[in-house]
Amino acid sequence: MLVNICKNIRISLFKYPYNTGCRELSDMKKILSQEYMTKIGIEKEKEECLLIEKNLFEQSLLQHKPVTAAERLESNTRTLNQNSTRERAPPPKALSEMEKRRRLEKISKSEIINDKELGFEFTKLSLTDSRLTTMMTTVRSKKRRDKNRQIVIEGRRLILEALECGLRLKTILFSQRDQLAAIKEEVTVLQKAKQTEIYKVPHHDLKIWSTLTTPPGVLAIFERPCSQHVRKTLSKVPPPLPITVVCDNIRDPNNLGSIIRTCAALPCLQVVITIGCCDPWESKSLRGGCGGHFRIQIHDDVHWEEVPLVIPAELADNCWVFIAENNISKSAGLTNVLDYTNIEQTGSHSVVIIGGESHGVSTEAYQFMQTVGNRGRCLHIPVAEGIDSLNVASALTLILYELRKHVLQMQNCEI
Repeated sequence: MLVNICKNIRISLFKYPYNTGCRELSDMKKILSQEYMTKIGIEKEKEECLLIEKNLFEQSLLQHKPVTAAERLESNTRTLNQNSTRERAPPPKALSEMEKRRRLEKISKSEIINDKELGFEFTKLSLTDSRLTTMMTTVRSKKRRDKNRQIVIEGRRLILEALECGLRLKTILFSQRDQLAAIKEEVTVLQKAKQTEIYKVPHHDLKIWSTLTTPPGVLAIFERPCSQHVRKTLSKVPPPLPITVVCDNIRDPNNLGSIIRTCAALPCLQVVITIGCCDPWESKSLRGGCGGHFRIQIHDDVHWEEVPLVIPAELADNCWVFIAENNISKSAGLTNVLDYTNIEQTGSHSVVIIGGESHGVSTEAYQFMQTVGNRGRCLHIPVAEGIDSLNVASALTLILYELRKHVLQMQNCEI
């Protein structure tokens, strides 16, 4: 029995410590494995940081050289060629043929009509025809209009004024037949002699390209009158007065058209429009001029350095300069400020400078007046208290007709 007890004690002594040791060993393995993994993670992070530092150091050593335009163009063409090879687009010939088909289909919809009652033939265009868009885009752009020397005139009355002055009619567009019937005789003669193009377009399309709220139904494209043509027209009437009107900072086309109309009615010798003014040949200015643009010489886009060159050379030695100035603060330091009714003396030629209502006369105009010395005057028009100023066209009309009295008196005295 004693032997059995000793065996049991031996077994318990060896059994339980062994099991406890095994559990501790497995726990140690787990702890070691976790420490090993964290150590490996730290080493990986160190390697990544070192790699980033290396890349940054290498980038800092790079020298960035400027790229020329030729190299940039070569690289762009290279990338375009690569993209074109990747994306196989249809050849341009196929696209051009499709566009030609569409244009031919649109043109085929239009028809030529021989109107025996009006006495001429015209082409009837369909809705949203491409030819109308091409024509109107060209004449509505100032750059293209100046290059082709074209003007756009709306309304029967203004078209008759242009035809009466002998302007060349190139194209006429109409949507209402009764508007064209009023000028059928002139159009018939021009179509037979010069082959003027006539198109009948839908009223919707004509309304899109019109600058008026209510389109008159007829629109014409004329060739802009040149200086030789104006001289030929003026040779048939009494000679104009030796007066040059210089427009300075006139931004409103309606005012500019009214100024040209007044100068043509006087009549003045010429109108000079300096840089900074609006375009005298746009539709609003032409309507405000009521045909005055076709009866007077107009020099537009003139720099102030070129203004003395416009004045006739034989009259430049005895030229007087008048500035229409309503702003008292500008003319406060000047001694040669007169009421517009107190003009006592004029030379062989007079230059009247008129400025815009918002900006007034520029400093270049005063510098130009100083070049003539004592022959320069500032003219002031008194107005009632509370009224800022007169309309620029109205002010010029008062000054011009007051100046006309003295010019005619001097001419009668010479006779």
